[in-house]
Amino acid sequence: MGEWMDGYLAKLETCRQENLAAGGPDRVALQHSLGKLTARERIERLADAGTFEEIGSVVREFRPPQESSDKPSPGDGVIMGMAKVNGRQVMVYSMDFTVMSGSFGDQGVWKIAELAQMAGQEQMPLIGIFDSAGSRVSMKKGFVGQHGIARVLKNYCLYSGIVPRIALVLGPCTGPMAKVPVLSDFLIMNSKTGFLWLGGPIESEDAGSADFHMTKSGQCHLMAGSDEEAIDLCKQLLEFMPQNCWERPKAIESADDPNRREEALLDVMPNQVRFTYDVHEIIDLIVDDGKFFELQGDFAPNMVIGFARFDGMVTGIAANNPDELSGIMEPDSSDKYDRFLMFLDCFNIPLLTMSDTTAFPPGDRWERMGVIRHGAKNLHGYSNLTTQKVTLVLRRSYGGSNIVMGASKMGPDFIYGWPTTEFAPTGPEMMVHAVFHKELAKAKEEGNYNELFEFYVSILREMFSVMTMGKIFTHWYTVHEVIDPRDSRSRIVKALRASADKREETPDKRRYIKPA
Repeated sequence: MGEWMDGYLAKLETCRQENLAAGGPDRVALQHSLGKLTARERIERLADAGTFEEIGSVVREFRPPQESSDKPSPGDGVIMGMAKVNGRQVMVYSMDFTVMSGSFGDQGVWKIAELAQMAGQEQMPLIGIFDSAGSRVSMKKGFVGQHGIARVLKNYCLYSGIVPRIALVLGPCTGPMAKVPVLSDFLIMNSKTGFLWLGGPIESEDAGSADFHMTKSGQCHLMAGSDEEAIDLCKQLLEFMPQNCWERPKAIESADDPNRREEALLDVMPNQVRFTYDVHEIIDLIVDDGKFFELQGDFAPNMVIGFARFDGMVTGIAANNPDELSGIMEPDSSDKYDRFLMFLDCFNIPLLTMSDTTAFPPGDRWERMGVIRHGAKNLHGYSNLTTQKVTLVLRRSYGGSNIVMGASKMGPDFIYGWPTTEFAPTGPEMMVHAVFHKELAKAKEEGNYNELFEFYVSILREMFSVMTMGKIFTHWYTVHEVIDPRDSRSRIVKALRASADKREETPDKRRYIKPA
């Protein structure tokens, strides 16, 4: 090998050593003191050993030859490339806080834009790890990287629904870049170090934190107590997704009997319909090995969403939770449900809806919050859903929520109901008050109000029971079959198998227009 090649290889080796040193030992030590892994350590934990192939390693902040700086800029603050995660090919990038506080410059931001496009074109998931102080500021150039961020945002929008995208906010993420994690399909935040904020004054102690975005803004899907936990959650989440929109999630061999009857299901529901129960108890009893991967658990908890498997088949679950606000479909729960539906449909993941709700809440407070508009999103979303759809009605299925949770005429592939199921345009109690108000007023004067009220309610409840309405199979309120609760698991498994090769098409159109 000639001396001329030795010189080039020496330069390449120097570049690699600079990359491994990141922002220098002091900056690395500071990163560790904050309880954070470095950008490269994060990728090493995410990727299967020895599979990370870096792209753009020689990139540096562009400086004219005559301009020197004591600030190192390996990778221009972005480490990125290809890797395998549990044997699956992904694209990943990680912003390096040890390099100028992770601020994005002209070159680093274009690296991310290019990688997002590559992930879309190569049809593989994209994982972004954020730890950045925001736009880099230069005395000569002003705010650096603003042009490139537009292309990052555009590429994230263009490849939405084509490849799964997961964002991990493990440090600060502010300014225009804060939109990227929210444009991703799922956002995981470190509860101790993650901070997401667009800009403007901060008026509360928890503003921008993981807890803030989980419980208040609804933008965070999962919280973790450390970088390690966040990365492990990302790896688990990825297991429920296909490589791209043209594939299906991989089914696995399950040791859990698909025909398992669960006696404990008979004891979950209370004897009186006015009492509540936690729908998680039912979910845990029917899914494979009792493993339910819940998303946004602390936001709008009256709607439960997440992933599970039935006989190894990945399934998305959306369930009303009577234990929270009686499972009502208020604006936040509607938004939570709507976005989940879109993801399932994009990536060929079956939907299991579990219905027990008193419907959309009436009244001035909810109308001011746009309950109609938010609920209309669910109507639109379910109507355009072409993936496998199975509905299980547990108890109450009232009003408009009956429709958005997969009523028979909305086109679920299979709809089952427990014998406790009640279909009604509104709750029996409200109907009694509306229809028999004169009789009740008289009864109140005569001292037998409670007895008369319960008498009317019991009559209507019997009328609304699926055991009564089910006699008219073609009626709007119906199920394909009333089932023994203990058979729920086996019925769902058989329905998923039967609908595996379904073909459902919506009318041709350029695009649809969803309610705002």
